[in-house]
Amino acid sequence: MPSEDHKESASTFSVRELVLIAAICAVSAVVYAGLGQIWAALTAATGPLGGVVIGLFQFGQVLAGALIRRRGAVFITSVLITVIQAFLGDPAGLYVIGWGIFHGIGAELVFNLMDGYENPRLSVYAIASGVAAVFGQFFSYYLYGWDAAFWMFIVSIPLLFVFSAIESGGLVFFVKRGLARAGLR
Repeated sequence: MPSEDHKESASTFSVRELVLIAAICAVSAVVYAGLGQIWAALTAATGPLGGVVIGLFQFGQVLAGALIRRRGAVFITSVLITVIQAFLGDPAGLYVIGWGIFHGIGAELVFNLMDGYENPRLSVYAIASGVAAVFGQFFSYYLYGWDAAFWMFIVSIPLLFVFSAIESGGLVFFVKRGLARAGLR
C-alpha cells in the first residue's frame, strides 16, 4: 500500500479526480446544450458576431483545470463535455465535438504555457477561457464557411476573447474561491 506521501504519476488520474471530471462534464454538458440553442439562433441571425456574447462555453474545462491541476484535465474534460452535449441534442449535432477539441487544445495550451496547473490564478483562467473561445471560433469559421463574412469573423475574435475571459474565467475564479472558503478545495 503506498504511503500518503506517494505521488501518482502525472499521467494517472485518481478515482476522486475522475469523479470530479464526470460531475463537471455532466453539469456543463446540460448547460452548454441549452446555451447551444441560443448560440445557434444568434449565429444564424447575425453570422460570426452572433454568439460572441455567450462566453460561458469554456467554464467546465477551465474549472476542471483549476480544481484538478493535472496536465490533460482541461482537454479531456472539454472533449467529454461535448460528447455528452451532442447526445443531449445540441443543434450542431456531432460537430459540437469539434468545438470540444479546439476549446480543449486552446485552454490546455494556456494552462501549460502559463504554468496554470502548478500556479493557478485568475489570469490563467481568463486567458485560457479567451484563447479556447478563439480556437473554437476558427473551427466555426471552417465549419460554417464564413468567407463572405470575413470582416465579422475578424471583429468577433477580440470580442469573443473578452467575453469568454470575463464570463468563464471570472466564474471559475469565483467558484474556486467559494469552494476554498467553504473548505471544499
